[in-house]
Amino acid sequence: MPGRFANLEFDHRQRHAEQRELESRSQQCTREEAAASLLAQANDAYHWGRFESALRLYTRALKEERTLIPAWVGQVQILVQLDECHEARVWSDKGLELFRNNGELLAAKAQACARLNDAKSASACSDAALAAPGASPWRWIARGEMLLARRQKFAAECFQKAVAEPAADWFDHVVIARIHMHYMRVTNALHYLRQALELEPTHGYIWFEMGNCQRGLGLLPAAAQSYQRCLELRADYVEAERALESLSDGSSLFARLRLIFGRRRRP
Repeated sequence: MPGRFANLEFDHRQRHAEQRELESRSQQCTREEAAASLLAQANDAYHWGRFESALRLYTRALKEERTLIPAWVGQVQILVQLDECHEARVWSDKGLELFRNNGELLAAKAQACARLNDAKSASACSDAALAAPGASPWRWIARGEMLLARRQKFAAECFQKAVAEPAADWFDHVVIARIHMHYMRVTNALHYLRQALELEPTHGYIWFEMGNCQRGLGLLPAAAQSYQRCLELRADYVEAERALESLSDGSSLFARLRLIFGRRRRP
């Protein structure tokens, strides 16, 4: 009898341990699923230029799964877009503490350093990113920006290598375009946006950025058409609606000023 009760107690403990293990696996699976969902939402927000939302979602994804490297990289990229480059550098360092010599994070840090005018660190991080195992469009994009920031040669070649990478997609062209816009090279930005449209003609955000470039070049009718096309593809994209309204207001103001000053010139 004692042996039978002992066996029953052992079986009970074993079943209890197995149940806890199953619950732990289930919770882990749930957290991984939640992190993956948040990462997908963050990427979508990033692809629509909604940087504040993207940053919150990347941060939430990391709370669910700290080892999610794309979320670390995305967080740094978004901070740069929000002109929080010091913060971007801090978070890239935190990511590199966990994933030492990770090429994507090194490239992200290189971009942050380039925006901070720390040419030495930007160059070192970019060199390390390209030397790290693996390859990606992002590493060449960051390299291109590092050279562009320093007005050095071969920046264009780096961007071309980026879009030639097997993993390159339409959004890589948009990222390169935004970099050119940051450095006031709007014509170059338009070139990459046109390439993006060839790959993904029905994504409204490309048309929105196209409108921004055309507006910067003073091509107001073309900008209005691009904003309108964006709204045709996504009617709820309020950013394009506001841009179109401000464009219309600005055009009306310009016309009134031209009329006023034209009258004053008459004898």
